[in-house]
Amino acid sequence: MSKTNKNQKSITSFFKNPGQTSTNDSSASKPKSSPIVETKEIKKENEEEILKMPSSSPPPGPAPAPIPSAQLILSPKKPSVAVCPTIQRQPTSETEWINLSDRFLLTNRNFEVQYAHLYAERLGSLRKIVTKAAENRWDRKIPIKRMNDIIPDEECILVGILFKQMVLKPSIVKQIATENGFSLQPPRNRYVDPTDKLILEEETQRIELNGKIDVDQFVTGIVMAIRGYEDEKGVFIVKDYCFKDLSIPKQLTPIKDDRYILLASGFLLSETSIIFNQLEYLVNSLTQSSNIQSKQIQNILSNIIRFVVAGNLIESSNRLKETTNQAKYLTRKMTASSVEAMHSIDELFNKIAAITDIDIMPGVNDPSCHMLPQQPLHPCMFPSSSKQKSTHCLTNPYDFQIGDIRLLGTSGQNVDDIDLQSTIDDRVQILEKCLDWGVIAPTCPDTLSCYPYVKNDPFIINDTPHVFFAGNQPKFGTRLFKGPNNIEVRLICIPCFAQSNSCVALNLNTLECHEISFENQTPQIIQ
Repeated sequence: MSKTNKNQKSITSFFKNPGQTSTNDSSASKPKSSPIVETKEIKKENEEEILKMPSSSPPPGPAPAPIPSAQLILSPKKPSVAVCPTIQRQPTSETEWINLSDRFLLTNRNFEVQYAHLYAERLGSLRKIVTKAAENRWDRKIPIKRMNDIIPDEECILVGILFKQMVLKPSIVKQIATENGFSLQPPRNRYVDPTDKLILEEETQRIELNGKIDVDQFVTGIVMAIRGYEDEKGVFIVKDYCFKDLSIPKQLTPIKDDRYILLASGFLLSETSIIFNQLEYLVNSLTQSSNIQSKQIQNILSNIIRFVVAGNLIESSNRLKETTNQAKYLTRKMTASSVEAMHSIDELFNKIAAITDIDIMPGVNDPSCHMLPQQPLHPCMFPSSSKQKSTHCLTNPYDFQIGDIRLLGTSGQNVDDIDLQSTIDDRVQILEKCLDWGVIAPTCPDTLSCYPYVKNDPFIINDTPHVFFAGNQPKFGTRLFKGPNNIEVRLICIPCFAQSNSCVALNLNTLECHEISFENQTPQIIQ
């Protein structure tokens, strides 16, 4: 047997401990002493049929009449992507799970329209809300004008969408040059430069901004109101600015007993992964929590009602260029390491799904389209765990509710991209900025890939969540954001498990969270 085959075999057989039965027997891995909290699943109509139906299959019903070729070109006025409306409903129990991510599901994928429609829709959707916030913040005697009505040196208020002009921003020309061996500029951790400019745009015109506004703290795609005047050079001198007001979230009803959600991300499994032991400790801690000596950790892990995995199950280096560039007849007998890694993930999820519900979000490295919103991973990738009703493949971003608590999160692409385009060092502060700006991913589609929406922007935060999280971050971070009208939002940066060997436990009763390390056989609370 070759060395490669040995490595692949060790991955697929990693979670099969000699002292345990096969992972297909879900009842064998279920501890008798750990209480199991059942959560009700809200099934959307025809959801399973949609997941099972191939993307190329025609819809059920009689065959439509043939369409002339001249009508196949869609008008920009028509929506490029149809989405399902989010249906609000009240939970019937304090731990009932309701999936609110319908607006992120795509029923039609069309790239024949311009991406500018997304920013135009964002401006149109938020203009009235931002205008109302400006009226509440400033003197109503100050007129709110359009850019073509500005009078020089006269104070006014403008409402528009921000564009950040950056000389170091990557472009397709630079990317092609790099792939062909022409290094136009050295690799950078950030694309911020002292010559960057902020420009406010609306439907008619655009104007450069200056004054009391920090260029490095902003990114493209923010709808905002600015107060100031236009100088003799045609530059708008900013005196103050504001964004949309946050909606008041629902008042929380205290839960009788402590219930927890376990948040994890970034397993990054591959042939060379060295976190197998840590993953084994994680599985054993969840399935055999009664054996843990620490009463605090035992109480947390025995009351986990949901396990949320925020993307990056496998490592991106699994897709090797040497393999993809070879002829197919040379690679037909080779097995991709990503397949073996997904088998290991399936065995992990199969054991966890036997005791609690598990929500699987795709990440940038996972076998899903990298464009936001990322669609749910196909159940066939998890042949064992997907047979259990407690396994749920979901979108990224992911919006859901447990009892009265509203949770919203991503796999971290939005936070990573804002970190590249600004000088904000604190990742938790980036989450706070997204709340202030009222958009999950403001840089979509400028520097972060997404689908070309026309008549809707699913990234707008219309309902303020109680918990806002992002996965695959360099380290754990949390903060309780306090806004006007007694608004409180728990912000959480979930660390990459492959780097930190830790997960985050969120208390649904107090919205407090702890970082739990699984580096050793005995789990420990770090923070």
